[in-house]
Amino acid sequence: MSVCIVTGGGGPRIGNGICRALVGKGWDVVVADRELAAAEAVVEELRAAGGVAVPMGLDVTDAESVREVVAATVAEFGRIDALVNSAGVGLRKDGAEATPEEFDRLHAINYRGPWTCVKEVLPVMLANGGGSIVNIGSVHAAGAAETFTLYAATKAALAALTRGIARDYGLRGIRCNIVHPGAVESRGNAHLLDEFVANRQMLPTAIESIDIGNAVAFLISADARAITGAELFVDAGTTAMLFEQEHSQRV
Repeated sequence: MSVCIVTGGGGPRIGNGICRALVGKGWDVVVADRELAAAEAVVEELRAAGGVAVPMGLDVTDAESVREVVAATVAEFGRIDALVNSAGVGLRKDGAEATPEEFDRLHAINYRGPWTCVKEVLPVMLANGGGSIVNIGSVHAAGAAETFTLYAATKAALAALTRGIARDYGLRGIRCNIVHPGAVESRGNAHLLDEFVANRQMLPTAIESIDIGNAVAFLISADARAITGAELFVDAGTTAMLFEQEHSQRV
């Protein structure tokens, strides 16, 4: 039995795809989300598919909430083998246009939140002889895009944290990596995705949340035992492109 906590696992977002991929690989999953009802709905789907999953309410900005989820997971399963920090929020404003309150909220959820989760989970993993952590970043960590300045800064900081945790705890059996998703298909972006896929990706395919989940499932598995401190871009080639491409007639 291998046990993984997925933050931000509720609802139709990337965390959902991660939970589905992990259950499909035989993991027992704690679906942790600020909206408990959303976590419960995902767990119902996972159980219907034959998976083992438990919903828990979690506010990553509240250290006590994080400690409660860690303790409840240990009480339920006796161990924690992996942590996936998927909870996050976005902000689209020019860099100097955000309010201090928006700045603080963005960093509290996207950067301090994952750090708090790592801080509370690490003692359990170390007591078990090791574990794997995967943070969910963004392609915006790798380059500048208009109105994404502050969001990108939190994801770049998360990438730096990933490398640091990998270095600090590698000799004690902890691996830490980060997955940078590209434009993932969702209910809210369907009207924009066709143009994006055609002009800003190397591959002519829409990225789905399960694609992110499959990457995460690999990184926390024993198959990735020699991989730590790494950044994996699941973006259909967006980050590797130098320029937007014109519609091509080539096949």
